[in-house]
Amino acid sequence: MEHAVAQHAAGSGSILQDLAWMVLLIPLVMAAGTTLLIRKDRTLSALFNISGVVLSFLLSVVLLFAFGGSSADCTPFRWLPVEGLDVRIGLHLDGLSLLMLLVVTGVASLVMIYSTGYMHEDASYPRFFSSLSLFVFSMLGIVLADNFVMMFLFWELVG
Repeated sequence: MEHAVAQHAAGSGSILQDLAWMVLLIPLVMAAGTTLLIRKDRTLSALFNISGVVLSFLLSVVLLFAFGGSSADCTPFRWLPVEGLDVRIGLHLDGLSLLMLLVVTGVASLVMIYSTGYMHEDASYPRFFSSLSLFVFSMLGIVLADNFVMMFLFWELVG
């Protein structure tokens, strides 16, 4: 069974795997970029984070239509090899996870757009958008996790 899933993932091409990793990592890059580079510019920080989450949403739509609803695991990376335990980080894609990608990125996009007006007078405006992007990254990690260790780590990041 695992061999068939691996063949399907290889047959789907690495482009779909790259898209899945991009959907997950774009909000993290936006959060880090806002925190490290543009934490003083209110307008740019909001625009930067909103564009990242909207881009993740658009890539999720592309992934949904390109994937065709079948199930596959993206190539896992060895993260924590301990004697008797080999923890890997990988992504699991199926119909439910693709639908949840759309829900998480779509709702997060709308929340971020609404927050530009709601949080306009707040002193920590850039930090809010950076934290929200980190939250979106964590939610996407829960949706795409292919093992319980990874799901637990992302669950802790959400809180």
